[in-house]
Amino acid sequence: MTIRSIATALILGTAVCAAAADDLASAFKEGKFDGRLRSQYFVTDWDMHDGTNKDATATGFAVGGSLLYKTAPLYGLSFGAGLYTTQNPGGWTDVEDGVNMTNPTKFNATTSNDLFLREGSGATPLSGTNPTTLVPYGTGYAVLAQSYLQYDIAKTKATAGRFLMTNPWITPNDTKMIPIAIEGAQIKSNDIANTTFQIDYAHRIKERGMTHFGNMADTGDTPDAIKAYYTTTYSTAGTHGEAPDVLIAGATNRSYDNLELQGWVMHWPDLVDQALIEANYAIEAGDAIITLGGRFIRQYDQGAGAIILPMTNNGDSDQSIDSYLWAVRAVTNYGPAKLLLCASHTDDGGDLIAPWRGFLTQGYTRSMTQTDWNADTDAYKVQLDYDFNPMVPGLSAYVSYSVYDRNPVKKPYQSMTNRAFQNADTTQWNIDIAYKCSGSLKGLDFLARFMDQNNDIDNIKTTGAIDPLAAFDSSNREMRLEANYRF
Repeated sequence: MTIRSIATALILGTAVCAAAADDLASAFKEGKFDGRLRSQYFVTDWDMHDGTNKDATATGFAVGGSLLYKTAPLYGLSFGAGLYTTQNPGGWTDVEDGVNMTNPTKFNATTSNDLFLREGSGATPLSGTNPTTLVPYGTGYAVLAQSYLQYDIAKTKATAGRFLMTNPWITPNDTKMIPIAIEGAQIKSNDIANTTFQIDYAHRIKERGMTHFGNMADTGDTPDAIKAYYTTTYSTAGTHGEAPDVLIAGATNRSYDNLELQGWVMHWPDLVDQALIEANYAIEAGDAIITLGGRFIRQYDQGAGAIILPMTNNGDSDQSIDSYLWAVRAVTNYGPAKLLLCASHTDDGGDLIAPWRGFLTQGYTRSMTQTDWNADTDAYKVQLDYDFNPMVPGLSAYVSYSVYDRNPVKKPYQSMTNRAFQNADTTQWNIDIAYKCSGSLKGLDFLARFMDQNNDIDNIKTTGAIDPLAAFDSSNREMRLEANYRF
């Protein structure tokens, strides 16, 4: 070990000791609280959601927040917890605001469902419950989503319990009232210079709108056949018990100037493996910085194909889900402006399986509500961000336009947000406006999101044929308003 390394270790050790507690009482007394008050109002305006209710509209208004606490470390060990709640103030949101009253076994609401409790399996909304829950649309709830132990040594952190996990396949997806949480473990290390290693073990998952932690197939984005194969809250027919746990490992390296490299693997035993590589390289061009990036994901069938039967049920060429995806982008930063140009392609061998809200084209071609890693899909996106801070402190915005060119013969493995089982082409406009307050209102921020989505009306029969006569138009416009106060 060099003198420099020894000195660095001594400095780090002194810093850790200075921040650590001396005894158990001090660990709790010196702990830190983080609070957040949050409100969201969603409106979705459908052209025709399910073929029986033209010009349907769904709304939802929720108020809630979170209180997080973490002890000071004692001999490197700390404890953390996070309590979250979302409520329907004054009964503002009615059952009728989210349910198709012309056909009361179905929702008009999709995105606003996650603002509220949507747990269980129940009757129709006219009898007091909504189509997929035992409670009415608009019911609030609270959940202890985080409860974990963390151990820190040098630049390595180990976490176990229930916590928020982030990697290419799993994210908290905190765009609605209560985020996704994982029951499992994580090791993250920066002990090697310019390199981050991460190993994640996911045992159970709590979705948005849920209070329970289900097995790793117990999600709305899990392929329908896999949800029905295992025991999940989405199906009572599963006869194969709990779905396997998930193991994810990856490394990020920044040893070379202006270059970042990533490599990741995901292993879902008896179902699927995926491998991901990504590179981003920054180039100075006068006053601008241009970053060129690319991502490649390879999927290996380890048993999921035998459950999904994609040739029989989804229009694929065989019963395997072996497939791949590539995505490329160019990002230009020039003063307060940033321009993103990107494209992606998914092989026609099969959909990529990603049921835990880690969007495989995030940062590339994905936009609000879109799944663009279905078999034989080409996607394109252009986005312009602008920071108005020099003129209006705290104000920023972006506008984007996306095109999703899908193969209508291929039926997705799972129901896609806003699209049921359709697989026709989509174009989408998005505008986001964010404002962060300062001064005496520091901690308060506002976000307004607007989306206009046009979906082709081709509908797919189980034979894989296009049937325009059975089509319905799922095009829609959406507005999401959000206010936060962090303390």
